[in-house]
Amino acid sequence: AYDFGGTGYINAGNGNSLNLSNFTFSFWVTDLGVQGKLENLFLREKIHPFLSRAVNQLTDAKFLIRGAQEPKNKIIVIEIDSSSIERLGRWPWHRDIIAYLIEKIFLAGAKVIGLDMVFSEPDPRVPNSLKDLLQKKGEIDTTQYETDPQLKEVIQAYSDRLITGWTSEMSCQPLYEEEKFCPVTDPEALKLFPPSFQKFSFDEFITQVKFNPAKTAMISFVTPIPNIPEYNEVSKHSGYLNAILDSDGAIRRSNLLVFAKGIPFPSLALQMAKLGLNEKIQVSLNQDSKVESLGFINTKRMISVTPLGSMQINFKGPSSVFSHISAEEMMNEKDIIEDPTNLLLFGKSKNKILKDAYVLIGLSALGVFDMRKFPFESNSPGVYGHANLLENILTGDPLITNSKQGSLFLLFLMIFGVFGFSILIEKLNAIPALSFFIATLSLILLLDFKVLFNKNYNLNSIYFYFEIISVFIFTLSAKYVREEKNKKFIRGAFSKYVSPSIVDLILKDPSRLSLGGEKKELSILFSDIRNFTTFSEKMDAKILTSFLNEYLGCMTEIIFCQQGTLDKYMGDAIMAFWGAPLEQKQHAFHSCQTAIKMLKALEQNQKRWKDLYEIDVRIGIGINSGIVNVGNMGSEKNFEYTVIGDHVNLASRIEGLTKKYHVPLITTRLTLESIEKSGLKLPSYRTLDQVKVKGKNAKTELIQLLEKDYPSEGLCLFEEGRQLYQMKKWQEAIKKFSRAQQEIQKTLKIIDGPCEIYLERCQQLEKSPPELNWDGTWEFI
Repeated sequence: AYDFGGTGYINAGNGNSLNLSNFTFSFWVTDLGVQGKLENLFLREKIHPFLSRAVNQLTDAKFLIRGAQEPKNKIIVIEIDSSSIERLGRWPWHRDIIAYLIEKIFLAGAKVIGLDMVFSEPDPRVPNSLKDLLQKKGEIDTTQYETDPQLKEVIQAYSDRLITGWTSEMSCQPLYEEEKFCPVTDPEALKLFPPSFQKFSFDEFITQVKFNPAKTAMISFVTPIPNIPEYNEVSKHSGYLNAILDSDGAIRRSNLLVFAKGIPFPSLALQMAKLGLNEKIQVSLNQDSKVESLGFINTKRMISVTPLGSMQINFKGPSSVFSHISAEEMMNEKDIIEDPTNLLLFGKSKNKILKDAYVLIGLSALGVFDMRKFPFESNSPGVYGHANLLENILTGDPLITNSKQGSLFLLFLMIFGVFGFSILIEKLNAIPALSFFIATLSLILLLDFKVLFNKNYNLNSIYFYFEIISVFIFTLSAKYVREEKNKKFIRGAFSKYVSPSIVDLILKDPSRLSLGGEKKELSILFSDIRNFTTFSEKMDAKILTSFLNEYLGCMTEIIFCQQGTLDKYMGDAIMAFWGAPLEQKQHAFHSCQTAIKMLKALEQNQKRWKDLYEIDVRIGIGINSGIVNVGNMGSEKNFEYTVIGDHVNLASRIEGLTKKYHVPLITTRLTLESIEKSGLKLPSYRTLDQVKVKGKNAKTELIQLLEKDYPSEGLCLFEEGRQLYQMKKWQEAIKKFSRAQQEIQKTLKIIDGPCEIYLERCQQLEKSPPELNWDGTWEFI
């Protein structure tokens, strides 16, 4: 058994005991297969050691974050420190010194004194052999040299206000142990208790059923270490000193009662509170023989304890928060404290300090091995454990760990809160999820550490923290696995359609990808090889395949470099679009740049392809921009990511018109307007015509994108001719187109197809004029 501090026989048990105060489950537990519901939380240390350590460390952290608090009651510790032992002699002192110290404290006005020590053996000053010899001769009465009677007189004189201490070598829980390891009803064990020991028990003991000391789960003492009979006879009050050590050796809780001989006995701190408040104490057990209530009879104030009578100590801070006086200082004749190391009380009157105070006398000297580990200090005198416990009882502010409301709140959080948390984490991306997790955990930590703990609620929240962290890690891991599968699917699905850079963007932010059908403004490109059918029929299949692979690979790479999406190959034809699956405000510009680069690539490879494949490759490209439907089209088993709509059909018709106008690249006014809207510079162009294509009633303004440097004079003449053409001034228009043809031919060494078409049309329309309301639109059948 362990205590906060004392001078009696304090050990960890022997070969016939199971010391549960220390949580030491010895080998007997395993051999006997001790079973049962271990309802004492402290006994779960060995079942869940990791969680138990985590709970303890979390509680210590709460104390450290909260900081020290000033005690509300006048509790003074008289320290038997190193300087006192050095001055007055080695420990243990003779009883006359202890008696003098106690009397000095009471004379100074102390209300109650508690002794954190046990006088379990007499203190003979004269050896027994010499005493017997002198008494036989009748020469000297040796009793005058003994000090035990002096302490007895002091104890008797102040018995109404003095509480002695006692302890036990062996403690156990009878319900969970075999009788031979917990002999609470053994006649020989019962003889160890002094005859008058029952007077130190609770004033009232109420039980709903007949109490069976051999079947109780309450902590029970078997081998008491009381004070010597002379002191027990005159003492009216005594409290046990045993305390509970956690697995890390620290004290964080204490039992306020234990059973011995089937009777409940209070702790030292509880006895001190009882005398100081002029109260009586009562304990009531329920039908399971566990604590239903424990408190004071007169004021009916209850003390919060667990069903096994334990209280979690609400430590006020390090030992320095309690006023203390050295025993040496206390016993000198001066009223003023002159110890310069005692900063808190230096220069103050001892009589004023001790007036109506609760006083604890205990050891603080390092050499007497009464140092204990508390949350605020790893090496503190054990007597300060009693001081904190007494403060909690008097103030009524122990740490509440078994609150029904707190447990329900924690249960609600662990079930519904974490469930909602997991749903939100599931819907968020990794970075927002991490931010939300940190914010949520910080908020809960603030509530737990700063709000609830400051109100003395110490919820067993470690399980909640483990749960929410585990849920976060599991959810994030599951999201990672699922996202990796999605990325694999997306990469496989789109790597054939779009450039790797776009695939990477989609993988980084899949929310930007809409796999369902939707309407969007896109730019669509169609390209086709001129007269491909004619020369493909004459080519060997392997050579044709080799050419197409090289040609299509070259053009597709350009599309991907300009962030385009490849829709499909249709023999030698290519269909691509911009603006999906990712949003692209500059889709029209990229489509035009792609077309120009395709023509330049053709020019660079044209001679080589002619030498290799004996074909003169020429292509036509049509581009249009507008609102279309884009998404997965087809059946559930066979679908493709594509675009459909009138503007797609128009782009295809325009590609066909490149043959009519004998130019390689035509787009529409819609595409130019989209480029202007994006804020980018327009490429070089000339307005070709205003037409109605097959299948459409609306007129379309055709634009030729210039892949070469056309002479500005020729372009101006062409535009002037087009204006005259629309005004039906055929002869004037013919002159302009003829001059434009000459300028373009002189610079580029080519016959300009659009000039040729307009010259032919002007001559035709001059012979067969159009209708009066004709607006210059040419309709292709």
